[in-house]
Amino acid sequence: MSDNSRIPAALRQLLLRLHFYAGILIAPFLLVSAVSGLAYALSYPVEDALYADLRTVDVGDGRLRLADQVNAVTAAHPDWTVTAVRPAAEDDASTVVLVDDGVARESGAIAAVYVDPYTGALLGDSTTYGSSQAGPLREWISTLHRSLHLGEAGRLYSELAASWLWVVALGGLVLWITRRRRSSRSPARERRRAGLVRPEPAGTGRSRTLAWHGPVGLWLCAVLLFLSATGLTWSRYAGEHVSELREALSWTTPSVAVDSDASGGDHAEHHHAGAEGVSSFAVALLDSVYTTAREADMNGPLQITLPTGSGTQYLVAETHRALPLEQDQMVVDTGSGAPEVAEELRFADWPFMARVTNVAIAAHMGLLFGLANQLLLAAVMVALVCMIVWGYRMWWQRRPRGALVGRPYRRGALRRLPWPLVAAIAVVAAGVGWFLPLLGISLAIFVVIDVLVGWWSRFRKPPMENEHGEVVVSRRTALAAATVTVAAGAGVGAAIGENHEHEDGGEAGHDHSTGVEPFYGARQAGIETPAQRHALFAAFDLAETELGTGAALDAAAVAANLQALLKEWSAVAAALAAGEAPPKAPIDGDDQFDAEAVAAGLDPARLTVTFGIGPAAFAKAGLEAVRPSKLVELPEFDGDKLNPAWSGGDLLLQICGDDRQVVSNAFLELRKRAVAAGRLLWMQHGFSSAPDGGTPRNLMGFKDGSANPEAGSELFDERVWAVDSEPSWFEGGTYLVFRKIRMRLPDWSMLTAEDQNLTFGRERDSGAPLSGGGEFDHPDFAVLDSAGLQAVPADSHVAVVHDAAMVRRGYNYDYGFLTQGEVSSDAATDGHLDGHMHAEHPYDAGLLFASFQADPQVFIDTQEKMAASDRLNEFVTAEGSAVFVLPPGAPEGGYVGQGLFEA
Repeated sequence: MSDNSRIPAALRQLLLRLHFYAGILIAPFLLVSAVSGLAYALSYPVEDALYADLRTVDVGDGRLRLADQVNAVTAAHPDWTVTAVRPAAEDDASTVVLVDDGVARESGAIAAVYVDPYTGALLGDSTTYGSSQAGPLREWISTLHRSLHLGEAGRLYSELAASWLWVVALGGLVLWITRRRRSSRSPARERRRAGLVRPEPAGTGRSRTLAWHGPVGLWLCAVLLFLSATGLTWSRYAGEHVSELREALSWTTPSVAVDSDASGGDHAEHHHAGAEGVSSFAVALLDSVYTTAREADMNGPLQITLPTGSGTQYLVAETHRALPLEQDQMVVDTGSGAPEVAEELRFADWPFMARVTNVAIAAHMGLLFGLANQLLLAAVMVALVCMIVWGYRMWWQRRPRGALVGRPYRRGALRRLPWPLVAAIAVVAAGVGWFLPLLGISLAIFVVIDVLVGWWSRFRKPPMENEHGEVVVSRRTALAAATVTVAAGAGVGAAIGENHEHEDGGEAGHDHSTGVEPFYGARQAGIETPAQRHALFAAFDLAETELGTGAALDAAAVAANLQALLKEWSAVAAALAAGEAPPKAPIDGDDQFDAEAVAAGLDPARLTVTFGIGPAAFAKAGLEAVRPSKLVELPEFDGDKLNPAWSGGDLLLQICGDDRQVVSNAFLELRKRAVAAGRLLWMQHGFSSAPDGGTPRNLMGFKDGSANPEAGSELFDERVWAVDSEPSWFEGGTYLVFRKIRMRLPDWSMLTAEDQNLTFGRERDSGAPLSGGGEFDHPDFAVLDSAGLQAVPADSHVAVVHDAAMVRRGYNYDYGFLTQGEVSSDAATDGHLDGHMHAEHPYDAGLLFASFQADPQVFIDTQEKMAASDRLNEFVTAEGSAVFVLPPGAPEGGYVGQGLFEA
């Protein structure tokens, strides 16, 4: 046989064996998914009939005001909090009032009360779930389809099914088409060609079953590929990779958000309703908000989310997911008394692929074409069930005489392929296994089974020997072992070693690192600690009045509060870093101890909490005599546009970890213990992603921290730890400088790659200096480029800051488009190009710069040099600034800053 025919034959044999294993071992998962999917598709019309008494009404003469309908609900259920309203979209439809009834449900469904819009009569209450507004029946079936009601672990079944569905479908398609082509050379060619696309059962046994299995699979293939691709978006591990890919390709779904603190104008006081809940005034304005949205061309069925507390902004969203899709969103602000459109996002303005994704998911859910869509899905699920049954039947029909089940297709295909092709197959398997971890793991299991079966077969017959009588290990066995290593490493590593975080949702994924960073030690954690993925910086001002009475506190009382707070913070931080429940807060009642609620079930994720003390704290606490010698407020440098709301502070919390949920939980626990001792001044969230342990990049695309010395090295210690001319209690501490630096990313993106490199003095991709060498090589400022100019420009960022004796620990931040211009230092004329920025909605993203140095004058000198000549200044603006001393670490059972009070 020639190579031209041998290779396709071997590939087909390999595909047959893969299709066999997938059909036998994965088909049960596909069967469960198909049956539950069938139930979900049919649940739409069933639910419409089942809940008709809630969803439909007799048409009356005129509708009541929305406010009156909502008030009818609150009168009947005064202990339920109204959250949103779905006004009746049809003449015979009821109004749906969404409420918080205090019940937490497995799927996330929320309570809904149905109101007759003509009479105000309550038709009853139920639940609603998801964007399809499912009722209890469809919610239960949806959860069954997704996780079998087994929680997070149950989602693995559906992910495994979705991960393999496309492999089974494509593999079957290739096998069917290539089989029909081969058999088309027979005299009955025309009849067999017709049998390719339509069932023509003939004969008996397996060939008759295959005559159904093949053509039906051919017609199903496109739909199954579609269901697999869209189904993976809901999965646990592969779904996070899909989310990362969508984000990288700008396919993510945009949205608008209300400012929960928005209030103002002459009518703001009418909105006050305490810390939570919806005010009666907010309900009273519902009708005018609804009218404003309608006049602004919000045509589809609407959901109006009401503001809480003193908020004045309503979120109005179209909810029609059938063709024609109506998915516009709008923020309506009533702060001035009259509803005004504050922000809008039209579906037509979404990125093209985001719209395509939305349409595809709507089709997967059976919403896009209404009943026709649901019936099509039901038919596909029935056909898929038939395909699975036919597959098992063919397996049974292939059984040898006297056997109970059929045998697998013969092995040996890899042995017949050239090594370059085998290597390519292994690489593809590894790549697919990484992107779809459960597929990678199960594929590795298949290979292991195949190898074990092969070994068992060899044990039952004499081993192969060469001409010298030596046992020969077959090429197939060696290759199978290599494939196991590659596929299992990729799949298991992605599925178990990684657990990415969905920042604020969908948004990605959590990284539940099980590492524990010790809290106690000679030095505080979070300085030498390898940078974690997430950081939270929060500053507090020490209280100078007594909580409750408002009486002024003297310096001794402030110092006592500071000492007590540092003791309590240290105990809490030590417990959380170890993955333990922290001591109970004094303000917690017997039924308020919720320390584990936010991060329940999560690992410590290398959590570190680092404490800092600001310059003014020493004066307030009467501790000027033991104040570190170099601790002074930072000046405002040229180019700074500092916002007091993001600057200064008496105390600092630097909370870092690999899981943002764990970081947020730590902050909540620490903050509530500061109620009597201080008030929160500002808080900033940051993130960092270091590829494979390499240097992380900032949002300008450049590596950040390449010049840092290695932690624990002599140079690191020399730069960071304060020793000379310091109070004895502070020896071994350090100074932290914090800067919130806004980046003008729209302007930056307009530069060429060459101009960006010249601005930094480094190559963006490699991080190497423009003078040559590697990322960690020191730039050579004497090297000239081809034009005879300095390769590293004298005004580049590297040239200006290369000799700064500090260690930087920067985190990116991206707060998106702000909804209020006054909270930003940007303005329409502030260096932003037309078409890239809106003065009323400036884009706030950049760097949370934190540097550690033995002397903060190092930072001051460096910043003054930057302000004078760094060409990077054109694209960055400092909007927040602060300096703190970080005391040495705490001894076991002690607390950070203990020496300060014993000096």
